[in-house]
Amino acid sequence: MNEQTKAIRVAWCSSLDLPQPTNTRLNFEWITVDISSLFEQDFDIIVLDFRVVASIEKVRDLYNTVGKPTVLLVETIEQESAVLTWLEAEDETCQYDAINQQICLRLQRSFWHNQQKHLFNLDKLTGIANFRKFNDYAINLLTSNEDIEQISLIYLDIDRFKFINDRYGHITGDQILQEIGQILQKYSLGAGIVARTGGDKFAICMRGSIEQGKAFAEFLRAQIETHEFKLNAMSSVRLTASFGVISMLGHTSIEQLWQEINQCIYAAKQKGRNQVVTSEEFDAIADASGQDKLITDFEHRIRVTAERMISEMVLKASRLANKYRVEAELDGLTEVFNRRYLDRLLAREIEKAHKYQQQLTILLLDLDYFGAINRTYGFPTGDQALKTAAQVFQTHIRAGDWVTRYGGEEFCIVMSNTDLNTGCQIAERIRLALSAEVITAYNGQQFHLTTSIGVVELIAEDKLVSFLQRASDKLREAKKNGRNRICF
Repeated sequence: MNEQTKAIRVAWCSSLDLPQPTNTRLNFEWITVDISSLFEQDFDIIVLDFRVVASIEKVRDLYNTVGKPTVLLVETIEQESAVLTWLEAEDETCQYDAINQQICLRLQRSFWHNQQKHLFNLDKLTGIANFRKFNDYAINLLTSNEDIEQISLIYLDIDRFKFINDRYGHITGDQILQEIGQILQKYSLGAGIVARTGGDKFAICMRGSIEQGKAFAEFLRAQIETHEFKLNAMSSVRLTASFGVISMLGHTSIEQLWQEINQCIYAAKQKGRNQVVTSEEFDAIADASGQDKLITDFEHRIRVTAERMISEMVLKASRLANKYRVEAELDGLTEVFNRRYLDRLLAREIEKAHKYQQQLTILLLDLDYFGAINRTYGFPTGDQALKTAAQVFQTHIRAGDWVTRYGGEEFCIVMSNTDLNTGCQIAERIRLALSAEVITAYNGQQFHLTTSIGVVELIAEDKLVSFLQRASDKLREAKKNGRNRICF
């Protein structure tokens, strides 16, 4: 049995008795109210009877004031025809003689259509109004014949937001946009509308002059600038936004409105971002340059776009260079550092250890009987054995240590701030872990790997070559003494 867990509260504004519906799919709770007390309770949907209102004009005023899904009860075709000229598409009429048969269906249609309209007008990511809702709101203001008080449009564009998405990923970017939406909602409670108009752009309409709009935009700019946007439990990032402020009134079209607000946004970005520019200030910038406003706007757009392209090119070049650097320093098979990296970084570690009188220990490792593994099982299995050994080495070293492939089946592990005794303990741990590992050949046969390890600690006379030579001598000694052992 599918029970409705929450009843839909219906305000019955009629002198008629409550209906006795014959069919309903929703759980309606009928509450008889008069017009004077209609706003004292929170209703989900309204039934408004023509008979309890003095005139059709007052019915329309009341309907517009209620702002809830509504079904209007009408008595004549003339009344219904008059209502349909201004009734919103999602609301309904119902004639008196069809109440019991149709009222629940009318209520159901109005309720569901309003729910869909609400969801259709919301931005799915932030939960605030979307571009469609904002555009409709702006068009209604521009085409209204009524006297409207001053209304300012505040438009903001998050600075360098593409960098956030590129560096931290779109999931993090979406979380930041959600936070920005929450900030704007929190401080814009009295605004006519707060909307995300697309990407990293938001719009707010508020009562007041352009000067008041600028003051509020400056306040919002400071809130965003000082807010810490959390990336994770340990780190956060700070952002800025560029703002444009114009008066909503005096525009002949929505296209003119968008043109003017975008002029302000590009001017704010051209001034260095994290700025607020009003339409009056943009006009002053154009006048000061002695140019037409369209030319000034074009120059701003070119400069901002060029700067953005340069930043993206520098970022891509940096990433590409870093990618090639990493590839040049990694061994392609085992994905540990290669000999080039060892020679460069070990020389630096030796210099630092001598300068600051720090300890430095290295392990030189050679996989035992590796030539026989290649001959017996083939080179693909030999490659798998090398990768397994590298994984074991990386798993059993400490966070500050690093593994390199010295050449062939030889590896070197560098451990800064480490004495010989600690190095031997780590070497023994690695030796035991590798000997316990089972390698499966491509023919299904299984075998074990072992390694011989030479361990040496840096002495005052050591340079790069002598340090590695002493480690190599200890490795040969371990091999000579029977393999699968350490020598120091």
